[in-house]
Amino acid sequence: MLKEAIDFFVCPSCKSNLSLEISQTKNDRVKEGILTCTNCSNKYQIINFIPRFVTNEEYVSSFGDEWHLFKDVKNTRPSMSKDEMSKYLNLNKEDIENKLVLEIGCGAGPYLDISAKEYKAKHIIGVDLSRAVDAAYENVGELENVTIIQANLFHLPFKEKSFDLIYSLGVLHHTPDTKKAFKAITPYVKKQGLVSIWLYGKYWERKIKNQNFIRRNITSKFSSKQLYTFSKISSYFYYLYLLPIIGDGLRERFPLAMDKDIQVRQLNTFDMYSPTYINYHYLDEVYEWFEEENFKDIRPSRYLLGMKGYKA
Repeated sequence: MLKEAIDFFVCPSCKSNLSLEISQTKNDRVKEGILTCTNCSNKYQIINFIPRFVTNEEYVSSFGDEWHLFKDVKNTRPSMSKDEMSKYLNLNKEDIENKLVLEIGCGAGPYLDISAKEYKAKHIIGVDLSRAVDAAYENVGELENVTIIQANLFHLPFKEKSFDLIYSLGVLHHTPDTKKAFKAITPYVKKQGLVSIWLYGKYWERKIKNQNFIRRNITSKFSSKQLYTFSKISSYFYYLYLLPIIGDGLRERFPLAMDKDIQVRQLNTFDMYSPTYINYHYLDEVYEWFEEENFKDIRPSRYLLGMKGYKA
């Protein structure tokens, strides 16, 4: 991390300031060191340039594996990431340029890349609970306007009302409680600031039931290497699923990602069958969350289930 990045952080436990002890630097960045709370004396290590506000991946280790196995897939397809930000989050350059931005669940950093380079965020901080942060640092960590940290979204190391924009694409529904996760991140947006999220919609119940049955009873027992092989082999079923009538039935009974790009299809199939938690939600339900947290000008994105609003 850059030395100046310490100004962004506070102790996640007591919200007091942190002091920085540097053990090793490289290219004007802190490679190894310790952040210490000036109040409660809690210590947080900086390892391989990344501040670590957690000591393990808890329930998201599969995502750490995913973003190392598929580290380059999205980051080598910037037009796709840009399109996803528009379609799922309803975010464009004007929402990000010269803004202080927080991404919850940054994975290997494809949206950090777009936000920092093309959309020219003033500074963007990417947070992930998993070891995906190491893949993200390899991809985008040396950009001057990017900071990457490993932290739990339920215990973020920031002062409240710090960010102009907070966004999260496909992450909050992989926590034990999506609503609590949403409520945990909203205090960190400034007044008049923007929050945009995308979640799984609860609109294809038979498909959801079949996917969850396969995940809980079969793929949850796979190692990451086995699931990687499963995702690669099953991605070829795509061509069978394109057939009229029979394809419709197969897609519902054995759901798979249907992206045209085979590597993206393999990544998204892995993503469908690896998580510990998957929650699904309705549009009006999520709209109410925004209302309860005192947001205004709340609107859905073009693709279910995305929602954004401005803090009143």
